[in-house]
Amino acid sequence: MTIETILFILRIIAGLSLLLFLVALYWIIWRDLKQTGDQLQSTRTTYGYLVAMAQFDGNYAQTGEKYPLLPLTTLGRSATNSVIVNDSFASSEHSRIVLKDGQWWLEDRNSRNGTLLNEEPIRGHTILTDGDVIGIGNYFYRLELSKRES
Repeated sequence: MTIETILFILRIIAGLSLLLFLVALYWIIWRDLKQTGDQLQSTRTTYGYLVAMAQFDGNYAQTGEKYPLLPLTTLGRSATNSVIVNDSFASSEHSRIVLKDGQWWLEDRNSRNGTLLNEEPIRGHTILTDGDVIGIGNYFYRLELSKRES
């Protein structure tokens, strides 16, 4: 075999190695993008709604506003919250609702005026169930869980 033949074979091997490397790199990037997309989609999944309620003479009536319930739903006066509460009694980050291990939890975020659950003040983390009413200042929200979560 001549030196030219050996160099030609080495160039073919190097080219095939580079092509194999690029295919493997493409596959790894595609797999990671797919996993990230699936994770992002799961965080956008709505598990139910928070239905805004108004209180009249001790009874609640729906106002027509619905907010999607996400695995992490925050309530407060700040524009960064999932549910913006335009009430002077609400803190900027007043409370949050979190899905942990298939169970919904309500947490007051050390707000000055506290958070109510079914007209009772909460302390720390509290378990939520379908139909519970959350109160922040003069605003109330009824929890409506999707049937698949109930």
